[in-house]
Amino acid sequence: MLLDKATLCERLNISPRTIENMVKDGSFPPPVRVGKYVYWSEVAIRGWQRRLFAAQEAWTSH
Repeated sequence: MLLDKATLCERLNISPRTIENMVKDGSFPPPVRVGKYVYWSEVAIRGWQRRLFAAQEAWTSH
């Protein structure tokens, strides 16, 4: 499944500018341009989320 920028912003509850800045600094997967639109694959976003939350999910209390 492909996600456009508006759908991605809504899903992650962040602004388009935040996505653009994260792509620019390398902390978010770059989009694929198709004509004048940009898209992200569902697989790429799930991978990003897994990496982002890996430390939190691996945390255990002592």
